[in-house]
Amino acid sequence: MIVALLACPPGSAAADPLERAKPVNRVDHLTAELRRDPVYVTDHAPRALPEDAAQRIRRAVARLGVPAYVAVTPARLADGYGTEDLVPLLHDGLGRPGVYIVADPTSPSLSAVQYGGATLPVKDAMWATASELPSDAGAVAMVERFVEIALSGHAAERRERGGPRPKSKVRIALDARDRSERAASRAEWRAFAGGTAISGAALLLLLLLVSYRRRSARARKALGRAAGPGSAARAKKRGKRR
Repeated sequence: MIVALLACPPGSAAADPLERAKPVNRVDHLTAELRRDPVYVTDHAPRALPEDAAQRIRRAVARLGVPAYVAVTPARLADGYGTEDLVPLLHDGLGRPGVYIVADPTSPSLSAVQYGGATLPVKDAMWATASELPSDAGAVAMVERFVEIALSGHAAERRERGGPRPKSKVRIALDARDRSERAASRAEWRAFAGGTAISGAALLLLLLLVSYRRRSARARKALGRAAGPGSAARAKKRGKRR
């Protein structure tokens, strides 16, 4: 027992790795991934990203003609970092010039900043992308549109004329359902109103017929009373004389 204590005293080298170990935060993790590959795509959002997401993004940013570092990662996790927060942190971690892009696969959020190199209209392209695509376009489509706008030569004009964001697929489906329900409601109301009108017309005709018959019966009775009881006897005498 004494030998064991002497071999492994408190604070020995055997405990050093555990004591020196520090949790790796998300920025450190993303920085390490971007050192290995300038395009990082999270595997925590498979439903929001196509299988070829990394390949499509890599082809798109290659057209920029400058180094580009792209991280597709969920924003606003426990660390509280949004896409706009991660861009400068990743640049500080890598320390390399180029265009840094962070896109959220679960929300319509893309941030981009260029550090050094030939100047591209990154800011205009970023805002124009936000106005031209619907909220459910996805991270890959946002990166592709960002690159297309940045290289179009009209990034500033497209940003300035950007109108309301296009409707998402969900919003379009909801609007279509609302229109269908309103049309069905109008059709039901017209059918009900038409049926009510037909029923009302038939009832009116029946009431008019009953009223006519009653008036005719009263008129015949009135004529009979006006002729008096002797009219029938006189009619019989005239018949005998003949």
